[in-house]
Amino acid sequence: MSVFSDGTVSANSSHQPHAKENILQVCEKEFKSNFNLHPFKFNHTLHESGLFEIPRLVELAKRMIDRKDGHFCALKHGTIDQKFSALSRSEQLAETVSRLGENGTWIKLTRAQDYDPEYAQVLDVITSELEDLSGWPLRKDMTWVSMTLLLTSPRIATPFHIDHETNFLFQLQGSKDVCLFPATDRELVPDQEIERYYSGNFEAALYRPQLQDRGTVYRLSPGEVVHHPSLAPHWVKNGDNISVSLSINYCMKSLEQRARVYQANYLLRKIGITPLPPGLSPLRDSLKRRAISTLEHRNPKSFSDVVYSPVSRLISPLNAVRRLVKR
Repeated sequence: MSVFSDGTVSANSSHQPHAKENILQVCEKEFKSNFNLHPFKFNHTLHESGLFEIPRLVELAKRMIDRKDGHFCALKHGTIDQKFSALSRSEQLAETVSRLGENGTWIKLTRAQDYDPEYAQVLDVITSELEDLSGWPLRKDMTWVSMTLLLTSPRIATPFHIDHETNFLFQLQGSKDVCLFPATDRELVPDQEIERYYSGNFEAALYRPQLQDRGTVYRLSPGEVVHHPSLAPHWVKNGDNISVSLSINYCMKSLEQRARVYQANYLLRKIGITPLPPGLSPLRDSLKRRAISTLEHRNPKSFSDVVYSPVSRLISPLNAVRRLVKR
């Protein structure tokens, strides 16, 4: 893959220098009207780059292990209504990647851009293209970005959950179904579940099969990408094939402002107060944001630092006191 000075990318090294194309192939009007509001599917060219073949990903996994600071996990036998904590773990990451078709595994390699300069280059180009398409100053607004590779064995499912970040899921190899639900449906995911999510409970959102018809299933094949707005509930189910996907996730100041209101509400509920959800009282939202933002991590080094530090800084001392009292 070659990146040109104007930010465009040639997905095939055999292309002539004048044959330029963007990675993202999408209608700009559709993108602007749906960005971080509604799920939508469009096209990309990353699957033609050769950067995401299994042998290359095995090398990435080995590099993560050798660095000792790699952010990865390998989980076995997922289903839509299961919890991540219920999945068994695989011990040998590189071997698990190389034998993906045999072992019923879901593998997550986080922040691939930190371990391979070509992946970092791809992330930089995609971020520039997203800025152009959305008209949003993404680089100024974003507080954390991660390029995560998702590798799954045939017929493996990713459990129902929500994410803080705005997300773009690129399909690179194989096919899968991605079911996305409206991010604003509070019957599907009540405010209290979102509050618990922002307290650090990643499994707070509960799957309600009786509401499944509110979701839209997007069939992803290589060369297709689906956009997940922040807090849009979703599950993923692999086809009868090995699947390789790339998830690019952006934390943004605008999203953290809403998160701080949910975190304040979580704490208020803990002391017996029933708070108003975000958006109903701009004044109360502003006061909550100001109070909680004083506890933000000033030099975040991780996703948890960016999103969860205000609550963890309050809860950790309280838990320590409780442990002392019980002794």
